[in-house]
Amino acid sequence: MTRLAVIDVGSNSVRFIVTSVDEDGHHRTIDDERAQTRLGEGLATTGALSHEAMDRTAEALSRMLRIAANHQVDRVRAVATAAVRRASNGEGFVERMHRELGLDIEVLSAHEEGRLVFLGVAHNFELDGRVAALDIGGGSIEFVRGAGREIESIASLPEGVVTLKERLAEDPPSRRELKTLRKHVRTMLSDAVPDTSPVSALVGSGGTVTSLGAMSCAVRGIKYENLQGLEVPLSDVVHFTSLLRDRSLEARMKVPGLPKYRADIILPGLVVVREAMELLGSNHIVVNTKGIREGIILDTLAPSRQKVSARDRRRAALQFAERLQFESKHSRHVANTAVSIWEQTDPSTRVLTNERQLLEIAGILHDVGYFIAYERHHMHSEHLIRHADLPGLTPRELRLVAAIARYHRGALPKRKHESYGDLTEEDREVVRRLAGILRLADGLDRGRMQRVKSVVLDWDDGSCLLKLQGTDLSVEAHGGLDKGLLFEKAYHTRLSIESGGRIDSRERDPAA
Repeated sequence: MTRLAVIDVGSNSVRFIVTSVDEDGHHRTIDDERAQTRLGEGLATTGALSHEAMDRTAEALSRMLRIAANHQVDRVRAVATAAVRRASNGEGFVERMHRELGLDIEVLSAHEEGRLVFLGVAHNFELDGRVAALDIGGGSIEFVRGAGREIESIASLPEGVVTLKERLAEDPPSRRELKTLRKHVRTMLSDAVPDTSPVSALVGSGGTVTSLGAMSCAVRGIKYENLQGLEVPLSDVVHFTSLLRDRSLEARMKVPGLPKYRADIILPGLVVVREAMELLGSNHIVVNTKGIREGIILDTLAPSRQKVSARDRRRAALQFAERLQFESKHSRHVANTAVSIWEQTDPSTRVLTNERQLLEIAGILHDVGYFIAYERHHMHSEHLIRHADLPGLTPRELRLVAAIARYHRGALPKRKHESYGDLTEEDREVVRRLAGILRLADGLDRGRMQRVKSVVLDWDDGSCLLKLQGTDLSVEAHGGLDKGLLFEKAYHTRLSIESGGRIDSRERDPAA
C-alpha cells in the first residue's frame, strides 16, 4: 500500500483527502478534512487575495500537512484553482506556501480544471450518450460536455458562488436583485457554453450541489449516509430557491440539510444550478460528492505518459475510436491510404518529424464525431479529439490531429475558424497539407467498400496523376476528384485520377 494526500485550494474552501492505493491502482479514502477559508473573497473588487484570506488558508494548509504526516503519506499533491489563477498576487501566495510550509502548489488552468472534473465523473458514473458535468466553485464554474466518457468541450465561467454573492447587496436579497442575478448567470452560461443541446444526464459537483441533495433528502425525511448519485429534480431547485430567497442569513442557517457555513452563498449557487438545468432542458441533476478531488487522484495515479512508443500511440487512438463506436474498416482504410499518399509527396515539404503518425491517427479518428451526430460530424470529431486522453501526444500534437480530422470534409481551412486560426503559421501549413491528403483519401473510399487496393502518385511539373488499383472504382475516383481541392491548393498542383484505363481531372472551380 502507498498513501497519497490531495489538497484542493479552492476559492471558497480548502479540501484535503488521504487515500491508500494498492498495487493494482485501486484507492480508498482513509481521511478527509475541509476548511472554509474564503480565499477568493473580495477578489472581484480588488483583483488580489487579501492578507486575511491568505493567512486563513495558510493555517488550514499547515494543519492538513500535519495530518498527512501523521498518516505517513508517500506523496502530497496540492492544486489551486480560480482564485489563485486570477489574483494579481497569486504567484506570491504560491511562493509563500512553499517558503513557509514547504508545500508546492500547482495552479491549474481552466482547461485542466475542467478535464480533472470530468475525469472523476467518467470514473464514477455510467455515462451514455451526450452528458454534461457542472462543477460550481467559489471563484469559477466549470462546464464540461461529453460524449459518453470522452470530453467534447470545456467552458470555464469567470465567476463562482463567492463572487456572485458579492452582487447581492441586501440580506435577504430583493426580488429585483435576484432577477438581475439570474439574468447575469443566464447570459454568462449562454456566452460560455458553445452547445446547449439537451443531454441525457447532468452531473453536478461542489458544495452547492451536495447541499441541495442534503436539503432534498431532509425535506422528505430521508436519512442518507452518502449522497453520491442522488438525482435531484428541477422542482426541488425551484422550491428551495423560493423557500430561501425571503429568509435572513440567520433563518437560512436553520434549514435542515443546509450546512451553516454555506447559508450565505446557497442562493447564488441555486441560481446557477437552475439556469444550467433550464439551459440544457434537464429535469434532474445528479449529485457527485467527490468533485475535482477524485479527478486529481486518478490523474496522479495514472502511469507516466512521457515515453510512449509509436505503436502504443496508435493503439491508444484505436481504443479511443472504439469507445466512440467508429467504423473500423473505413477509418483504417482511409488512414492507410492517406499514409501511402503522404509517403509519395516531396520530403522537402515536410515540417515535423512525426507527420506520418499524426496523419495516421487523424485518419483513424476522422469520423468519431458520428458518435454525436452525422450533421457537422467533422466538427464533433475535432472537439472530441482536442480533449482526448491520448498518451504520447503533446497538447500541440492533439490540436494538430483535431484540426486535420476536422477538415476531412466541409469548409476548407479559414483563419476565422478557431481550430485553425489560433495555430502558428508553421502548424497551419502542416494542417493544410495533411488535411488535404486525408480529405483526398476519404474521397477515395466514397463507397465505403475499401475497393482501392493501392495508390501510385506520378508527379509532373504542376500536375499530379493519382493511379488507382482495384475493381470498379468509378465511385471512388469521383469521390477523390470531388474532395481534391485542398490537396491541390496545399501542394500547388493539378490533380488527375486514373482508374480502369480512364483519366479524369478535377473540375475547375472558377471561384477557387
